[in-house]
Amino acid sequence: MTSAALFQWVVFNRDVPDSFVKVGDRAVVVDHLPPSSSQVEPGYTLEVFKAGETLDVVSVPISWVTPLPEVWGKNDSQQIKAS
Repeated sequence: MTSAALFQWVVFNRDVPDSFVKVGDRAVVVDHLPPSSSQVEPGYTLEVFKAGETLDVVSVPISWVTPLPEVWGKNDSQQIKAS
């Protein structure tokens, strides 16, 4: 499983329960979350955007998203290379 860097864009693989976030929505990684006793998989805190506006901020396991090559705030010449 490929992990995302801070401020890297990701896309959701599933709907987030009790949230407006749906499959296909895009978000930016704002924090990495270590595993815990209640959540054995590491996770991300993500800021979810739709139409240029923040839709929600959610924390989900890393398996719920796929990293994209884009990084928030960087132009094309500075983008992360796709693995």
